[in-house]
Amino acid sequence: MHTVQIFAQHIEVDHEQTMNEPDPILIESDFKLTSEPEEPKPRDIQMSELTELADSLVELDSAVVEAEAKLSELKLKRKTIAEEHLPQLMEQAGIETLKLSSGKKIAVQEFVDARIKDPAVAFDWLRETNNESIIKNQITIALGRNEDDRAQEIVNKLKREYDIDADQRVTVHNMTLKSFCKDALDNPELAESLPREAFGIYQGKRAKVN
Repeated sequence: MHTVQIFAQHIEVDHEQTMNEPDPILIESDFKLTSEPEEPKPRDIQMSELTELADSLVELDSAVVEAEAKLSELKLKRKTIAEEHLPQLMEQAGIETLKLSSGKKIAVQEFVDARIKDPAVAFDWLRETNNESIIKNQITIALGRNEDDRAQEIVNKLKREYDIDADQRVTVHNMTLKSFCKDALDNPELAESLPREAFGIYQGKRAKVN
């Protein structure tokens, strides 16, 4: 009986010790609570290859900048020869075409470039001279997301009042503008009143080698 009591006490003490010991399944070192996801660890890579590619990218960026600058310089040189040097020499020789010994042919032709710089003056002049037919009206409407049905409704059925901000743009197509300005300059009535600065007219001769 005494032995049994000692054994029972021994069991009770062991039970208390067990309650105070940490659960082997829930040990703090086994888990971590955090509000931010852990950054992925990089896989094994050759740092030398990564550095080499980064250096190559920097060099290519610099090469692109230099090439673009060189291209702009070449375009300017070509423009000077085509629109100044060759036309001047051809005019001094009193010829507009010339066949070279290589078989190529030089031809000098008149050209007109234009780009509207003062829309108010340019468009008013077009309307006053009854040439407004070349004017294009472009209306841009800003719609929110998931408004496909509304957009289609506006396209199919334009109404006067919509609670939508719209941006209206009045333009003349570039090729149409050039063609019109060339014809206007050939028309004495229009040429006299044509506001050249407003239309950004650039007129001259240009040589081509074919």
